[in-house]
Amino acid sequence: MSRKTKRAAETESNPPNKKSCQAFKPEWLQASVEIEKGKGTVHVKLEEIFEYKKQGGLKCKICAEAKIIGEFSKGKTWIDWKLDYLKRHVCSKLHKQATSILQTRKACQSSGNVCQLLLESAADKEERQNIKEKLISKPDEVKVLIDNVLHAVNMNTSMNAVQKINDHMAKYVNIPESWRSKNYAFEFLQNINAVVQSEILTEIRESKYHTLVVDESTDISVSKMLILYFKYRKTTSDVHQTMFGGILNLISCTACAIVTAIKEFYSFHKLDLMRMVMFTSDGASVMLGRCNGVAAQLKQIIPHLTEQHCVAHREDLGIGDAWKRVPVVKEIETLLRTVYTVFCRSSTKKAQFREMANVTEHKAVSFKPLNEVRWLSRYFAVKALMQNYEALIFYFENEVSENNDPISKYCLKRLTDKTNRVNVAVLHDVLYDLSELTKSFQKTTLTTLEAVDLARAKIEKLKNQYLGEEIYWGRKVQDLISELFGKDEKFNSQSIIQFITLLCEHMCKRFPKQEIKEWAVFDFNTVTSKNTQFSFGRDLLNKLIERYGNAISCSSLIKSPNLMEDMDRSTILEQFQNFKCIIMEKKDSKVINCFQDMVSFGLQSSDKFGTISNLLDICGTFQASSADCERGFSLMNSIKIKSRNRLQETHLDMLMRIKFFLLDGRSVDLNAVHKEWKNFKDRREKVV
Repeated sequence: MSRKTKRAAETESNPPNKKSCQAFKPEWLQASVEIEKGKGTVHVKLEEIFEYKKQGGLKCKICAEAKIIGEFSKGKTWIDWKLDYLKRHVCSKLHKQATSILQTRKACQSSGNVCQLLLESAADKEERQNIKEKLISKPDEVKVLIDNVLHAVNMNTSMNAVQKINDHMAKYVNIPESWRSKNYAFEFLQNINAVVQSEILTEIRESKYHTLVVDESTDISVSKMLILYFKYRKTTSDVHQTMFGGILNLISCTACAIVTAIKEFYSFHKLDLMRMVMFTSDGASVMLGRCNGVAAQLKQIIPHLTEQHCVAHREDLGIGDAWKRVPVVKEIETLLRTVYTVFCRSSTKKAQFREMANVTEHKAVSFKPLNEVRWLSRYFAVKALMQNYEALIFYFENEVSENNDPISKYCLKRLTDKTNRVNVAVLHDVLYDLSELTKSFQKTTLTTLEAVDLARAKIEKLKNQYLGEEIYWGRKVQDLISELFGKDEKFNSQSIIQFITLLCEHMCKRFPKQEIKEWAVFDFNTVTSKNTQFSFGRDLLNKLIERYGNAISCSSLIKSPNLMEDMDRSTILEQFQNFKCIIMEKKDSKVINCFQDMVSFGLQSSDKFGTISNLLDICGTFQASSADCERGFSLMNSIKIKSRNRLQETHLDMLMRIKFFLLDGRSVDLNAVHKEWKNFKDRREKVV
């Protein structure tokens, strides 16, 4: 039999008396108890010391605040409850120890935190000093630091260089020393990005419609990236603009992964997916695949969405298709690649060529490579060959006579061929026209209607110049033909004309007249032509209203076929007739000269032409080219260079957004950034 304690034995022999009970009585907390305070004693109620909860039991608030290890700090329960148990605890050593701890802590606080200063760690001390400096800092001093970060972003330097800039500025301006480190530079960068991103996303949210321009690529560290640009119109402006949206790190480059990333981006930033009216990208099947491409999957969510294949990519594909099918052009390509290879890999040969050019009084220009992913590479390569033509002949003649080099023999043979030389000159003229078209396609706010008009006009120009009954050669080509071919000889233009014919055919296929479809109702030349019939645009306008009814809040007119609908439709058609007449008059008076002017006028007159203005707004929001994404990747590669290959996607996104914002001619509000910085962490003083 186990040995029992004295209290247990007494409990068995003497059952609980009347002073004990089976449950806690709340009125016990109203009882008073005498405690020591200073040199005397005072009476306090037990409710000031204890609190009781059915689930937690009886808890001493003083012991819990002092973090004394014991049952009263967490909550204590008994089978038999007595008021004496509470009074005994007040007199216990643990409770007196807790009271002493709280009194000491209070005394330290009232005496200037002397004890806390002695006990705090080095990290706590540094944080306390930083907080103190922030609270007493002058906004102008912080703005200098923020401006230095912007200066570093403009210079494409790392945040490590900001510390050196700050140290240099400190010689002339008072700057807090503790905030010059690179850690604070990253913090300021994050605050600048927050202000810029908030401004851009707010503009996109408030705009009625927007176009999403996307492209996928890899950075220098071969990370899969999706870059986003938005074309929209601010509510306070009648001019459309394109702004950087962000870069997304892709798990894979499949259509499903890209659609998921786009949805998550819209959801996270609270953007309305239904306001997207066009999806513009390059011609990759993953983007514009008919069944499972990104555009096809987005169309299932957004019925009115229009997909757009970048016009600059289409032009380059058309040139490439014709380029591969003509033997003469392939021979010129071989010559271009051979000449570039001879000089690009040898600085000695390059120096010899420059010396030869100086001796013969010819200008030496750097040779350009043929690059299939660069839109203007063919023109630049042919242009460099034309400018160096005479000097190349002298150089290769010298190489053949001195070294009997077989490559030089081949190049000399091709360069001295009269027909080949004229073909190169004609090819240069054609590629020049196409390069001008490419530059026009790279306009940041180019609409679909404008792009199609430019392409069709260029095709007609080439046809009229080279494919008519009479060929109109350029001035330099005519001079070459007169110089190289006598009166008895005739230049055989069949091969180069074959290339131009194929080029026009492929360009016509890639830029068909039917591409703009119902949007032809807003074609500027047709609208302003006096030969246009009065009934022009009725059917096309009805199709547009049916397709974009939900987007322009006209769904009620479309879904309720009644007399009111007919009246509203007739009103819209009447507005369009009045709009055409006004545009014609304004063109005659030279107030409106292009499609953009017509869109601006329609937006300014939205009270007169409600639905027409909305449709013009949608048409003006369309983006024909993804050149902005290509510029974005160029910007990304200029920031994430080899020495910064560990730059993460989040930091890269911030730098690109701020850089593009500044390149767009906009300025960062330093006051807003300073306010954001002050509110960046809870430990800082809040600014109202």
